[in-house]
Amino acid sequence: MSNEARIIDVHHHVFPKKVETGGIPCPEWSIESDREEMRLLGITGALLSLPNSDENFETVRKLNTYLAEISAKYPKEYGVLAGIPYLDTDKALEEIAYSYDILKVDGFSLVSNHAGVYLSDDSMDVVLAELNRRSAVVFVHPGHPAGDNLPSFGRHVSVYEFTFDTTRVFMDLIYKGKLKRYPNIRWIAAHAGGTIPYLSYRLSIASEWGGITQSPEEVLSSLRTLYYELALSTSLITFSALNELVGPSHILYGTDYPIRAKNGVEASLNQLNDYKGFSEAEKQMIKSDTICKLFPRFS
Repeated sequence: MSNEARIIDVHHHVFPKKVETGGIPCPEWSIESDREEMRLLGITGALLSLPNSDENFETVRKLNTYLAEISAKYPKEYGVLAGIPYLDTDKALEEIAYSYDILKVDGFSLVSNHAGVYLSDDSMDVVLAELNRRSAVVFVHPGHPAGDNLPSFGRHVSVYEFTFDTTRVFMDLIYKGKLKRYPNIRWIAAHAGGTIPYLSYRLSIASEWGGITQSPEEVLSSLRTLYYELALSTSLITFSALNELVGPSHILYGTDYPIRAKNGVEASLNQLNDYKGFSEAEKQMIKSDTICKLFPRFS
């Protein structure tokens, strides 16, 4: 298949059973229906992940093994972003080794925080160091925001709190210098980085009022090392902001399927295809070319 015909989805979930997804209803899912929907949409490959966190080692191992079995059966269609058990760094390191060396996964899908412990917390440094040693690709999905008194206004936290949590974790990683400390990790920010593209200027100048120690240039330089995937973010406004911040080489196609159903995914493809700010070659870069570089199984 030519590169021009390929579309690879970096934000693609599985639901082998009723799993916890932060209160979002679990859609009906099977690998058979998934493959058929991908075929109808023209999506030729996907990185499978689970949109939740777990601290139970046995559960994480079981789910990672399940994803790897799908990938082994359909290696040209599916790659795997494995999870780790949180709050137990020894078990997390064990799962990283097992996932890479035995399951042959393509990278990791981690949540922004688990039980209030963010990826930027110093307790996670040993995990980040190992991911850095292995030059891992790490997709960061928002977790349920920390705190017991979130002002949800009667709406599900996914409406806006998920985007804020993505912003929080990446900016804290930058402000603590951890993107520079672990430079071999290739980070993918879910949902176009939450609010980062729009707020990048303000986030970069916080040293003016003593909020951070980095210069604007240092913050923006770190932001430009991230990859931003497009799930729920395929609008002219978002495209324009991302194009100004990082350009098409650091934008990846993603869907959030099956939480976002087939009609929404189809609309996102149309919005990307119709956007005039990217050339056809740049659109193909977003749909597959850069993803193939990050995940060689699709090359």
